[in-house]
This record gives sequence, C-alpha cells and structure tokens, in this order.
Amino acid sequence: MSTSPSERRADPVECSAIAQTIGQSSSSYAANARINRQYSSRGTRPAVVMTLASHNLGDAKRVVGEFRTAAEKCTAYQEDRRFFEDVAMRPDPGYGDESVSLRLVESVSFPDGVTMRVPHAVVVLREGTTIAVFHNFQRQRASDGKKRPGVPDQLVKAQVEKIREFDDAK
Repeated sequence: MSTSPSERRADPVECSAIAQTIGQSSSSYAANARINRQYSSRGTRPAVVMTLASHNLGDAKRVVGEFRTAAEKCTAYQEDRRFFEDVAMRPDPGYGDESVSLRLVESVSFPDGVTMRVPHAVVVLREGTTIAVFHNFQRQRASDGKKRPGVPDQLVKAQVEKIREFDDAK
C-alpha cells in the first residue's frame, strides 16, 4: 500500500478528508508506513476495512483534526462519480488519544434509472503517531433494511491495545 499522500478531492473541497478516508489512503499526509486489512465475522455481515498509518505526531494530529472538521461541516459531497449525502457526525467513541465517528450514505445510480442507497460507518482514531481508520458499509442485499452498518467496538478496542503494546515495546 502506498505511503504517498492521497490526492482525492471532494466537491465541496472541505469534505476531502472524508473522501480520502473512504478511499482507504487515510489522509492527504504522507505516511511513514501504511497497511490495509479486512476483517469479517461469520455469516452475511459485511467486512470492516481497517487502514493503519504511521505519521509524525504533528501530521497524525492534523489527520484527525481535518477529518473532524470535515465531519462537522459536510452534509453531502461528490467525489468523481460517487455521491455521498446524510453525512452525520456521531458521538465521540472515546478510542485512543482522540477519535471521530460518522455515518453517511452513498447514492449509487445505475443506467436503468435505479438508485441504491449504501450506508457507511467510519471511525478515525489516533493513538500516539498511529492513525487507525475503520470503514464499513452495508450492501443492500446483505441488509434487512433495519440494521445500519457499524464498526464493532470489540475490533477497535483490540486494535488500540495492539498499537499501545507495540508503542510500549519500542
């Protein structure tokens, strides 16, 4: 996975930090290292994509700050041919040194005129100089229409603990 900064841009540009996060690159800042993993549970639940990126402390704080600002200001945006709406910041989940959570809905239009709404959940957290991004979305056929996607608390807490253990071992 590339450590280069993301060049993804949203319209309006103030929403770009969200587009970059969903694009699995995590930010417009170069990283020292970056990995991407997918976690899934048994059954039909969709997978959660996790991206870990190592930054210097100043950039790590800016990544979360820019994501938080975008989550507070954006209600809808377009990125290339993708349209997102109903962007809503969620209560701070309290992970790591700082964290932000939001939900949004992707509106996908098909040539036959059918539009599908795909809900997404995103959690961005900083633990020291590490940024962890968790992203999940609910495919229409995998959903009963009642349960919105989320990021399992157990998964995030386990990853934060691993980051802390690694930092302590340095």
